[in-house]
Amino acid sequence: MKILSCKPQHGSYLELSLENGQIYDIHREIAAKYDLTYITDISDETLRKLLFDNDVRRAYHRALYLLEGQSYSYHMLFLKLRNNYDEDVCYEVMERLTDLGVINDWRYAENTARRASEIKLYGPRRIRQILYQKGIPKAVIDKTVTPYIDDEYQMQQISALLYKKYSRLLYDKDDKKKIEKCKAALVRMGYSFAPIAEAVKLYFENEES
Repeated sequence: MKILSCKPQHGSYLELSLENGQIYDIHREIAAKYDLTYITDISDETLRKLLFDNDVRRAYHRALYLLEGQSYSYHMLFLKLRNNYDEDVCYEVMERLTDLGVINDWRYAENTARRASEIKLYGPRRIRQILYQKGIPKAVIDKTVTPYIDDEYQMQQISALLYKKYSRLLYDKDDKKKIEKCKAALVRMGYSFAPIAEAVKLYFENEES
């Protein structure tokens, strides 16, 4: 296919015009890789590779820009890029970011779980749900959530919540309705029934003493 022109357009891009009427914005780095300013013809296969590399470069820098603002799991960032780029481009970018360690689902899962536990005081089931929604693989979720499943750890978290958030429901140990309301709220926060019951029991014992 004949190249009609390849001229500077704006910033770091060149405007590539082809005889079939197609016009593309090509980054100078990609243009140099394919010697666009020195050739007058380009095959369909070479054009396809050139456009792929051009899109990968765009998507890669878009990904880096997004990562400056917040952290992402593999799944989250892939979907974000997929809004603007073909899947094969997204997979290429994600592979590069993973190889560089910029995207790491293990690290992302550990940090997300820690924040959910320490800041939100969520229990293991809620943490698991959050990680699942972020697209974290099951094997990573299982290992990440393991430290938060321990009953003693759950009881410590629940005790903190009882004093911080739910003491208004526990001023009367005979008010079964409010106690059950408190327990239901703790279940929604991701805690298991056994540590909830034990923590509530200890709460009333401590209050009496």
